[in-house]
Amino acid sequence: MKSMIHNGVMVPPRYEAQGLTVIIKGKEHRLTPVQEERAVAWAKKIGTPYVEDPVFAENFHLDFSEVLGFKVQPSDVDYTSIYRLVEEEREYKKNLAKEEKKRLAEDRKVIREANKEKYGWATFDDERSELGNYTVEPSSIFMGRGQHPFRGKWKEGPSHEDIILNLSPDAPRPLGDWKEITWDNESIWVAKWKDKLTEKMKYVWPHDSSPIKQKKEIEKFNKALELRKNLSWVKRHIMDNMTHEDVKRRKTATVSYLIDALNFRVGDEKDEDEEADTVGASTLRAEHLHFNEDGTVTFDFLGKDSVRFLLTTEVDPQAFENLKEFAESAGDGALFDEVNSSVVSEFLDEVMEGITAKVFRTCHATVIVEDKLKELPVTKDDPDYKKKHMATMANLEAAITCNHKRTIPKTWAQSLEKKKERLANRKIKSRERERKARQKIMEANEKYRERLARYEEKLELYKIQLDDLKKQLKEKEEQGKSTTGLEKRIVSKRKSIKTQRERNINLKNKHRERQDKRKLSLENMRARNKAAIEKATLQVEAYELTRDYNLGTSLKSYIDPRVYFDWGRKIEYDWRNYYSKTLEKKFSWVDPEPPTQQ
Repeated sequence: MKSMIHNGVMVPPRYEAQGLTVIIKGKEHRLTPVQEERAVAWAKKIGTPYVEDPVFAENFHLDFSEVLGFKVQPSDVDYTSIYRLVEEEREYKKNLAKEEKKRLAEDRKVIREANKEKYGWATFDDERSELGNYTVEPSSIFMGRGQHPFRGKWKEGPSHEDIILNLSPDAPRPLGDWKEITWDNESIWVAKWKDKLTEKMKYVWPHDSSPIKQKKEIEKFNKALELRKNLSWVKRHIMDNMTHEDVKRRKTATVSYLIDALNFRVGDEKDEDEEADTVGASTLRAEHLHFNEDGTVTFDFLGKDSVRFLLTTEVDPQAFENLKEFAESAGDGALFDEVNSSVVSEFLDEVMEGITAKVFRTCHATVIVEDKLKELPVTKDDPDYKKKHMATMANLEAAITCNHKRTIPKTWAQSLEKKKERLANRKIKSRERERKARQKIMEANEKYRERLARYEEKLELYKIQLDDLKKQLKEKEEQGKSTTGLEKRIVSKRKSIKTQRERNINLKNKHRERQDKRKLSLENMRARNKAAIEKATLQVEAYELTRDYNLGTSLKSYIDPRVYFDWGRKIEYDWRNYYSKTLEKKFSWVDPEPPTQQ
């Protein structure tokens, strides 16, 4: 890269103290600005499940003790006065007039757009690209994911003095007392700093939709396609080396087998905030395996995001022998000492350049989705909601394959019950609407029959009256009397009969037309109700099936979006309808043509 120009990153303003107090061990304590910031953050969590978590509460108050200068337990501090202020502020915002809320939202939007225009873009070699999260994290309580051991601890946000910027020599220097301004033309990071809690480096990167990131995404998925074509050779390389006389090589091959056959993560590549004792293929210990009498192996350990990974499965006989041997000799240590992601990559490079554990997961997840979509019963004629459900079911298969487990939300059961209640209510309302529509048809028929009977009766009366007039005419003609008046009355009566006949015909035609419309409306209503119920039923089914799986991870990082694109073309389904707007932007390279506007 020759040039990188940007305006730095946005650093949120520091907390403004209000001179608040808390009661500690029965005594009022006036808080310093540093102490007050933390106390307010805790008060905002009161009423949530977090404060009920003993680890969360203990971690917070250990850190709070440090800034207080003396040790406190969670039960020692009474935050009532601050919590009351927090609730008053929430209530005030809640009760604002609709116009005021709208005005404030518009003001925030103006500020947000101005900040994005200033900080949300960078120019790489004369190409302007959007950035990801250009605002550094403010100080806050660390929430963690799963059973993260750091949850509840205080996470101090960086200041300008902590941040290093990556800028080319020709770029203007942004205002701010930055820690350092350097030029790393081999990388595309824009800014970085060390997280004060985890001591891991944090980065600001180009947005996923930026050309420079999209290029890397395409390369990643193409590499997975290349692996798919060469998978048989790679598998043979792994199997051949699981019996190698060199122990380290046998261990490396066995780790590679677990990555390929069981979709394990490699083990030593953790997320930036991952400090828990999470485990992958290369970091397994004997305590994580159990060898069963039926020849299967049970793997039980904390996986990504501190979510338990539990799997009982058959493995290749040679892999079984190797795992058992390494478990017996490892003691309390790792089964695969000296094996890490670099060693695995070097081993796999021998047969195909550039393979990593993630490439395997991308390859397998994509194949799983592609195969699942082929076998699912869906056609061009099916409604979009059914096609979307099938896309979700295929995505679920990938999430299961990659073990993208998640901690089940505490409100999951409650949300499921609400969905089922809405579905039940929808069925009841649908039946009631259809009953009313049928009732209207029956009532219209009854009114029609009554009215037609009156019309027919009137017509018959006219006919009788016409016959009487004809008889009178004949009698007068026989008597030689004047018939002028009678002839006029006969003509008039015939017109009345004709008019009445036309009225009867019109009544029948209009009734038939109206009833046809009513019946068509009823059929359309039934179709809409059936579709709505089917859609809601599928949503409930998907909600239940995906209860403890995170489908977003596989969709964002492992499934080649071209699979959904190709499938969508075959069944006339726009792949964009399954992806979120954010992911649609990220994968815009799949189909650069905008959707046709109807």
